Amino acid sequence: MPWIWQSPAWPEFTCDAARLAAPLARATEAIGEIGGLQQGLDPAEREEMLLREIVSEARASFGIEGVTLDAAEIEASVVASLRHRDRAGFARRSDAIAALMLEARGHGAPLDAAVLGRWHRLLFHGIEVEDPGRWRQAGIEIVRSAAAGRQEVLFVAPPPERLEPEMARFLDWLAAETPEPLPVRAAIAHLWFETIHPFSDGNGRIGRAIVEHVFARGRALPFSLSRQIEREKRVYYEALQAGRHEAGGRIDATPFVEWFLDCLARAAGSARDEALFLLGRNRFFLRWTPKISPRAEAVLRRIFAQGAPRVAEGLSARSYARIAGVSGPTATRDLAALAEAGVLRRSEAGGRSTSYAIVLD
Repeated sequence: MPWIWQSPAWPEFTCDAARLAAPLARATEAIGEIGGLQQGLDPAEREEMLLREIVSEARASFGIEGVTLDAAEIEASVVASLRHRDRAGFARRSDAIAALMLEARGHGAPLDAAVLGRWHRLLFHGIEVEDPGRWRQAGIEIVRSAAAGRQEVLFVAPPPERLEPEMARFLDWLAAETPEPLPVRAAIAHLWFETIHPFSDGNGRIGRAIVEHVFARGRALPFSLSRQIEREKRVYYEALQAGRHEAGGRIDATPFVEWFLDCLARAAGSARDEALFLLGRNRFFLRWTPKISPRAEAVLRRIFAQGAPRVAEGLSARSYARIAGVSGPTATRDLAALAEAGVLRRSEAGGRSTSYAIVLD
């Protein structure tokens, strides 16, 4: 069967502007809202959110491909990279991945083959991979497992001899000034790159870094998109396939771009909730730190560090005792004092079922 890159329409991507108007408006509004919320944070809070989002983006982008990154290692590497942008070598793979993520978000100059080759080497720093830092030298198929151990070929990428001219055309388009709104441009760039699939491995991760790069040409995306894509992984792959169909002598990318815009809006919504949680956390400790014991503060900070779902669970004497390293009676006294002060709200249940909700503004 012919593949889309074999069509005379390749690579003339088109979109239905009327169909995309509403999702584009929603995505643009959501991105602006989270950007505005972040502007309301102080510099230390903005730095914390930046760190969280870069770490989340790195872990989720790898997670989509079934690769798990250690959160603490990535965080340490991102912090080191933010402080020492000009360092030459990398002690760990996480250092190289952090450098790639930061470069993608802050890369103002147009991309070229040399930059993408460096990103590929950073992606697989310390790991064996075919054709590191250069276009693949073998064909590649995207397959799905089928019944009785067979595999269904979903897509075949262009052969190696076509990669240099294909990537040159893509990079020329990426560098040129075009009229598409930035989110639409980012979607088409991702779809186009993933269709070429120029590397032996890591195309998805580099393709998502290209999305970061496209937004950074205007304003860096203020949240992790890959985390939302990871939640919608199956639909993501289906949308990529749907955006590779010829219509009227051009390639109709509308299905993928529409999904991409909706995904942006959902990712921004999650980031908005996190920003509001961070603001609420800071107000909570600003209000209560002078009025509670250092031990109680330490326990509560441990709870908040685990995120909104953990805060919503509240505390019991057993969990407080475990976190604080104190006896049950001491934990019960501390919790009673916090409830009397108004920091916690005691449940109606008594005895061992007693729990305490954390009171937020």
